[in-house]
Parts: sequence; C-alpha cells; structure tokens
Amino acid sequence: MLPRRVLGGLAASRAEGVDGTCRALVSLQNALCKPSDTGTVQFSSPWQQHQTRGQKAAPTPASELPLQTGRARMVVLGTGWAAARLIRDINPKLFDFTVISPRNHMVFTPLLASTCVGTLEPRSVALPLTDIQPQLKQLQNKYYAADAVAIDKDKQVVTCTEDGVEEFDVKFDMLAIATGSQGSTFGIPGVEQHAHFLRDVSNATHIRNHLIANWNKANLPTRTQKERSRLLQIVVVGGGPTGVEFAGELSSFISTRARDIRISLVEGAQLLGSFDVRLREYAARKLHNQGIHLIKVMVKEVKETELILQNGDVIPYGLCVWSTGVGPTDFTTSLPFAKTARGRIAVDDCLHAGDKSSNDDFEPLHNIFALGDCCANKEHALPALAQVAEQQGMYLAKQLNAAAKARVGKEEAPQWKPFEYHHLGSMALVGKGSAIVELGDHSKGRGLSLTGFKSWLAWRSAYLTRLGNVRNRLYVMLDWTIALLFGRDVSAW
Repeated sequence: MLPRRVLGGLAASRAEGVDGTCRALVSLQNALCKPSDTGTVQFSSPWQQHQTRGQKAAPTPASELPLQTGRARMVVLGTGWAAARLIRDINPKLFDFTVISPRNHMVFTPLLASTCVGTLEPRSVALPLTDIQPQLKQLQNKYYAADAVAIDKDKQVVTCTEDGVEEFDVKFDMLAIATGSQGSTFGIPGVEQHAHFLRDVSNATHIRNHLIANWNKANLPTRTQKERSRLLQIVVVGGGPTGVEFAGELSSFISTRARDIRISLVEGAQLLGSFDVRLREYAARKLHNQGIHLIKVMVKEVKETELILQNGDVIPYGLCVWSTGVGPTDFTTSLPFAKTARGRIAVDDCLHAGDKSSNDDFEPLHNIFALGDCCANKEHALPALAQVAEQQGMYLAKQLNAAAKARVGKEEAPQWKPFEYHHLGSMALVGKGSAIVELGDHSKGRGLSLTGFKSWLAWRSAYLTRLGNVRNRLYVMLDWTIALLFGRDVSAW
C-alpha cells in the first residue's frame, strides 16, 4: 500500500488542478526513493543503478534474474546444433533456463553454402530461438545477446559482456557449454586477414556481396585483362563437405550467370576424406567435369590478392573461402576446466566437464556440462559434426529431465547412462543435380552409398525434413522453386 502522505497528495491534486498534480507526483517520487520508517530503501530509480557512461561498471550482481520460481536454473552458452537441441528438449516445467549468445538464432549449416550464390535467402536457414523453444518468451526464462567471457565454477557464475564494454553476471545451478568452434588456420599467415570463413549467415552474406562486387568490377571497361582474370578467380581451400558443397553450388551458379568465373579447390590431403573411396572418386570426377581445378598441395601463405602454395606456385584470386576444419575458440581455451591435447574441453561419458585442478585424474563437475564441437572425450573423441552435437543435446536434455522429475517426485535419482553416438551417414552436394550420400556406418561394414540424381533428391529431401519448423521449410521450398523458374538472385547490398 502507498504511504498516507502519497494518498493525501493525490487527493489534493483533484482539487488543486495541474499544480496539485505536479506536487503529488513529486511526493510520490520522494516516497518511492526515500528510506522507509524501518530504514530500508524500498525502490531506487533505474538511472541510479548505473555508472556514468564511459566508466567501466562492475558486473551486475548474479542474483538479478528475470523471475525466481524455485526451479533449478539451467544456463546454456551458445545457439549451435547442440545448444538448440538442448533448449528444444529441456522441460520448461522442471527448469528455468537462460540462453547466452550473441546470435539469437540457430543456423542450419548444411544449407549455408546455398545462400552464398542466391539459391536460398539467409532467413531460410536461420531458425529463431523462440521458434525452437517458445517458453523463452516467459518471464522466468531469458535470452541475453552477449558473449560469455569467464566462468567461476565455485561461485556458479558466468560473466558476460555486451560489445566488450559492460559486464554482467548470470548465476546458474547447472551450466551447459556449447559455444562451438572456430575455423582452423593452422597458423598460416594471412588467413584471418584475407580469407572468408563459411560458418554463419553473416559469413555467407559477405561472401555473396564480395562475389557479386568482383563480378561487377571485372566487367568495367577500365579493367585490364590481368586484373579482370584475378577478380574472377575464386579459390576454395579445404576439400571437406563444406568446401566441396560451396564449390558445387558456385559451379552451378557460374553455368547460368557468369561463365568467366574460374574455381580452384585446394586440398592438402584427401578430397572428402571421411567418405568411401568410390564416392570420393565420383565427387572428384564430377567436380573436374564442371570445370573446377583440383589442386592437392598445402597452403603456405594467404596474401591480399595471392595464395602462396608450399610447392612455390602462386594463385592470384579475387575471393578466397577457407574451409579446412575447426579448432577451439579463445573462450574455450581460457576456461578453468580439463582440456584435451587439441584444446577442447575434456568430458566424461556423461558429458560432465572436468576440474582442471585435479591434474591427471579426471574429476567430473556434476553441474557443469560441455557438448558439441567445444568438447571431446579423451578416451574416444568424436568428430566435429552437426549430428554428434545434436545427439549430445538430445541426450543431455533427456538425462536432466529424468533426474529433475525424480527429484520433484521425491524418488530415487536414476542412474545416468553413458552417451552413445550413432552415425546416421554423410551427404555432400557436388554440383547441379548431383550429390553423394553415405547412409549408415561404413566403418562397421554396414551402409548404403548413392550417387547422381537420386542422391541429389535424397540430399534435398533429408535436409528439408530436418529443418526446425514449417515456416523455414516453406521458405526453402519457395526459394528453390524461384531459383528453378527465374534463376538466382544476384542483388548485393
């Protein structure tokens, strides 16, 4: 209830007009901001809680959460495949959850290469978090568009930053680290400065704009033939599925829009090394027939307009796309947890992170988990694949839901089952109307291999059904139809 002096001021305002109203509002403000009779402050105005702009503020207290319900709070770092599946499957009736990531959507990475050449629009491959988990709209749950910069496992606090300036803390009962990985450069000079990575919608947009800008520049009458040839030379470094699919999409675009563009695919080891030999041979033959120059050699240096190879060759280029695998991020390597030899967070069979202070003995932290590309089991490391991350997210949500349900029902906690990965197969687009598909686990002697047009149909059907919601499926089908009937959109902005 409001104090009597406030009620009296409001009553007086009805009789005294505007002047009385102003005095009543001042009285109300003073009542809310001054100490009460017991000596405790009831409220403070928002601008009194922040320091002057330009000063580095201390992190906001970790207890400031949107709404306290008494349920355990799960904090999820990241919005990739692992985090998105965990967020989708976690039971919002058993947990409150907070998601921290600078990206408020999940990217359907298998179709990302198609956005670089106008086959698909960026919105078609981005799934908003509120579509993945509608309960994020509730007050007790929260999404923070920020970067996690530190974790205090003892205080159970994640320190976050907005644009690297203002910091705030988020308290957790359980923490899931799924911050993914970054493109691996292998220490090669110039990669980060001059090459494009293809890991996010923003990367695809930059590649598309760069590609179209080079094409337009090359057609200006002021260009020399040497400069024109360089602008129209595209180099893709990395012969994995991402590099091959980008080169295949690009060759399809070139055949209908820009026949002067040339593509070189540079791979230091084996093209599509994770696939069966017969499928690798088919892919290499298909790419070669589409005019893609396949080069097997290591890269020595990337310059602004030239790619220097280990054998001494120099390839002038207008656009360089780097897709040579992944490695741990700076955030992952900075965390106070046990690590693998390659810098990923070490986890046990149940995806618990380990205490770094335990030396050689792995001591699991029972309320901190790591999943996806940022982690690995020291005994049997799994590849950095989307299906690995998604299965880990599904597994962790199932285990946490079961444990919380037993706790609510005051039942005995169920025994955690170790995570088991089931390889579903691999697919890669290798050009217009052609793909390679490897179903099942060929390493165990069982599986099915497909090539040609039927595998292309299987590739499109599989990824279309895996999209997270009906809206994105409609977007993709519409984009494919428009590209088929009217060609690809080559607008740049």
